[in-house]
Amino acid sequence: MRASLAVLALALTAAAPAPEQRIDVALSSFKFTPSTITLVHGQAYVLHLTSSGGHNFAARDFFAAATIAPADRAKIRDGKIELDSGDAVDLHFTAPRAGTYPIKCTHLLHASFGMTGKFVVS
Repeated sequence: MRASLAVLALALTAAAPAPEQRIDVALSSFKFTPSTITLVHGQAYVLHLTSSGGHNFAARDFFAAATIAPADRAKIRDGKIELDSGDAVDLHFTAPRAGTYPIKCTHLLHASFGMTGKFVVS
């Protein structure tokens, strides 16, 4: 009986999904911090974006490929998340297939001043 319970407990532990990992990204004058976000395919994450100015977080290909929590899907419009100064947004997702996905701020000249980055999924 004890052996059965131990096997059952081990099976339940192995089947339990890994908890979400939180990733903090700050949007400030012409930069994302960090600018490279490294993820593991199939892992659950919560992306916590904060903005110290009016910026957006545009990652059209990534958002199209990732599995986004249904409640958070509405936060993404035209492949980007808009943030006003002082805003914070959480986005719950599961990392997509391996690859590199570009990020940028699409506000006038922000990307050309260096406000770019990437998701790297392995």
